[in-house]
Amino acid sequence: MRLRRRRPAPRHVALVLDGNRRWARRKHLPKVTEGHWVGFRRIPDVLRWCDQAGIEVVTLWMLSTDNLRRDPEEVAIVMNVICAVVRSLAFQDRWTIRHLGTTTGLTSEVRAVLECAERETCGPGRVMTVNLAICYGGRQEIVSAVRAVLARTVAERGISAHEAVEHLTPEQITAEITAGQPPPDLVVRTSGEHRSSGFLLWTGTHARWWFTSTLWPEFTRRHLHRAISDYRKAPL
Repeated sequence: MRLRRRRPAPRHVALVLDGNRRWARRKHLPKVTEGHWVGFRRIPDVLRWCDQAGIEVVTLWMLSTDNLRRDPEEVAIVMNVICAVVRSLAFQDRWTIRHLGTTTGLTSEVRAVLECAERETCGPGRVMTVNLAICYGGRQEIVSAVRAVLARTVAERGISAHEAVEHLTPEQITAEITAGQPPPDLVVRTSGEHRSSGFLLWTGTHARWWFTSTLWPEFTRRHLHRAISDYRKAPL
């Protein structure tokens, strides 16, 4: 009997942190924003579990561009939560922090905190890269990458934008988005939603999705290990 070869462990795991508001409602908390505080405080623990599992890159979708359309008071509180989380992650001294998404729509404080975290954690000796998808949208990511590649091609080759389009390749767009990182192998989404919502549209084309009805504030090490185990058992 021929034994089926198992997949290697994923190098890049992405997580959609979904269900904070629903968790707050189920707990009958006064404000749904309390769910964001509880949920985002889970992030350091989850990153440590990923670190211990030998994962090289973790991408966390914390705030989408669509989320900015919510109640301004809720958005403002989420911005405060993000600032607190990013500061705590930057003090870990183990992980490189990288921002994914646009700065348009972010408060000046969030922009400053993200810039500081990226600058302070870019040195050698870091064992894992943490991508924070904040004010992120998959379609916008592709548009921004295409614009960057075209602008660079025009500048380097001294040709027109029309001519640069003729030289555009999928590999160039991939390189612009990943910045040298491996593409995501496994995407985990909590809260029972079975859709991508535009997350990692380009680089996640071949990623395996793992869904759980568990709300993000209740996500545990067991859930992470089960997701990784199911990924490794899947056919190559």
